[in-house]
Amino acid sequence: MSKKKKVIVLASMVALLVLTGCLNYFLNRPDGAQDVNAGNNTTYADYFAAQHADRSSSRSETIMYYNAIISSESSSASAKADAEKALETLVENMKVEQQLESLIKSLGYEDCLVTIGNENINVILKSDAMTEPEVGRVVEIIESTTGKDAPYIRVKPIDA
Repeated sequence: MSKKKKVIVLASMVALLVLTGCLNYFLNRPDGAQDVNAGNNTTYADYFAAQHADRSSSRSETIMYYNAIISSESSSASAKADAEKALETLVENMKVEQQLESLIKSLGYEDCLVTIGNENINVILKSDAMTEPEVGRVVEIIESTTGKDAPYIRVKPIDA
């Protein structure tokens, strides 16, 4: 691979690592820690916009990476097949995430962010709090759309 492609691959991986770290932090912090931005000018509206933009940017870079592998004459047949499969999975996950976000917003939530991982589906909703029936409706939408069971679905409201 050329040096330029290696730099692009490395930059893509770093961007994905940063995105994963941010999502991990926001999904796993204690419920009492929701006001960490109270002392600065960052709002949760900014959070959702930033996360959507970061996800879009990192996905674009990842797609470019896979396309570079697929179109490279020096890539092996197995590397091309793996890249095609990974690209197909990524595009399918992107479609499902967008569909889930639309369905969840139709329940009356102002904004949400859905990420589909290898095992779990994470949903961050712009909501002060959620009742058990509200969480149940969100989980039901995800289960019926993806076939994933409730133990693999995380729903996290963020105080708007």
